[in-house]
Amino acid sequence: MPGTRETRHRRGRGRGTRWAAVVLLAGATGTAALVAARPWQGEDGATGGQDPEPPATAEVTRETLDDTREVEGELGHGPTSTVANRLPGTITWLPESGAEIGRGETLFRVDDRPVPLLHGSVPAHRDLAEGVDDGPDVEQLERNLAELGYPGFTVDEEFTDRTAAAVRDWQEDLGLPGTGAVELGRVVFAPGDVRVDGLLAEIGRPAVDGTEVFTRTGTSKLVTMRLEVSDRLLAEPGTQVSVGLPGGGAAAGEIGEVFTVIVPDGEG
Repeated sequence: MPGTRETRHRRGRGRGTRWAAVVLLAGATGTAALVAARPWQGEDGATGGQDPEPPATAEVTRETLDDTREVEGELGHGPTSTVANRLPGTITWLPESGAEIGRGETLFRVDDRPVPLLHGSVPAHRDLAEGVDDGPDVEQLERNLAELGYPGFTVDEEFTDRTAAAVRDWQEDLGLPGTGAVELGRVVFAPGDVRVDGLLAEIGRPAVDGTEVFTRTGTSKLVTMRLEVSDRLLAEPGTQVSVGLPGGGAAAGEIGEVFTVIVPDGEG
C-alpha cells in the first residue's frame, strides 16, 4: 500500500553452535576418549546456524593406572627340605652351613666316598644298571651325565651298555669303583643347585638308610611376605616389584609364587 512501509524482521544468528560432548572413561585400562557429537537441532531441523563448523575431535590417550602397596617381608632362600642318606656306613665329611652345592658336586661323604648332587624331580628309588626297566629316572640320570660331559649315548629312558660306559667313566673320575651301575643312595636328586641351611648329622656318626644329613633350600634369594586377601590381585606371578634391602638401596625382583595360608582364629 502507498505510504506503507513493509517492515521485515530478519532472524539473526544465535550466539554460537552448541555441541554435545560425551566423555568415556574406562577405569580398568585408564583409557579416556572425548567424542564430539552433532550440533543440537531445533524442532524444525535447523541447526541454529547457516554454516556449521565441522565436528571437533580430540586425541585418544591411553595410560596405565598404577596401584602400589608397601609390605614388610622376610629375606631368605625359600622353603626348606631335608637331604637324607640311603647308604650304610659312617659319615666322614659334611659341608658347612650356608655352602652352595652344584650339579655333580659332593653333598656329603659316607666311608670317605662322595654322594653327589644331580638335578631332577624324580627321587632316587632303585639301583640303575644295564637291564633295568625303562623309566624317567634313567632319562634323568643320562641327562645329568651328558650335562657333566659324559656323552656317547642317547638320552632316553633306556639304560644301555653305552649308558653303563658313561657311568663307569664318571665313577672313576669321582674316585668310586667303576662298576657302570648306580646303587640306590649313591646320588641325591634335587630340582636344582642347593644351599645348606642347617646341619642335622655329625661327622663320625653311623649312617643308616633314612639318616637326615642337613636341611636345604634353593640358592636364589627370596622375600616372603604376607598380604591381605583384599590385595591378592596385586600379587600375580610375574609381576615386577622393587625390594628394599636391609642395608639400604633397592633391588628389582619378580613375584614367583602366590599361595594361601589359613590361620586359625586367635593365632594372628
